[in-house]
Amino acid sequence: MPRVLDKVLEVLTDSPPISDPRMNRFLLGTPVQLITIIAFYLLFIYRLGPNFMKGRKTFELKKILVGYNILQIFFNLGIFTMGVTCLRNQSFFYCVPSEKLESPEATLVLRAHYYYLLLKYFDLIETVFYVLRKKERQISFLHVYHHIGILVATWISGKYFPGGQGVFVGFYNTPVHCIMYVYYLLSAWNPNYRKHIWWKKYVTLLQIVQHCLIIISIFLAVVIVNCSYPKGWATFFTINMGFIVYLFGRFYKNTYLNKRKNK
Repeated sequence: MPRVLDKVLEVLTDSPPISDPRMNRFLLGTPVQLITIIAFYLLFIYRLGPNFMKGRKTFELKKILVGYNILQIFFNLGIFTMGVTCLRNQSFFYCVPSEKLESPEATLVLRAHYYYLLLKYFDLIETVFYVLRKKERQISFLHVYHHIGILVATWISGKYFPGGQGVFVGFYNTPVHCIMYVYYLLSAWNPNYRKHIWWKKYVTLLQIVQHCLIIISIFLAVVIVNCSYPKGWATFFTINMGFIVYLFGRFYKNTYLNKRKNK
């Protein structure tokens, strides 16, 4: 038992260093930072925020939402551009090895991975806006699980084995998020326009497709024998992505297909 506790303490404190030293950066110090932020996030959206808003009028936040969505579009576009550069010499149907190199290419991959992690922290603010605008229906299990799940996965991979096959996650995710935040931007700019955005359901379909592409890309690391990307992590991540595809598929069915049948 003491040995198990020692191992847990080593992981929580990263002492002795068991992570990739190249990623010794802000918010990637120890798991305690990640756990604390997630705990406060959950506490706020389920307890502190709703209690604060009880008896208060909803916040409009139009200018803040417009600014937030514009930032999201540019941040996602910037990281996607970095991803294109990182993968320009890689095959999309082969293994991208996880190697601890100090080359310019490896440094770019690390930077892209780290910026993507910061973006996943930034994504959490979206739920805060839902609380302040009393949009409880938007704070679904899918929404919260997806935000926390991708943040934790990005943190773990960035901390212990950055780059490699994991680059495909950001590569597929960021352009879809660009499109998604264009929709959010238009909705925030003119709420009445939201009723006329006929392509909203296709954004959900794009999310499902991009998660399927991520599953294929990460699963390649499992089946390719000589791939150096951690197979245990790739297997777990693939299963988790499969669950997210199921959640998005159920959301699409309940939101669009079932409504069409009821008309």
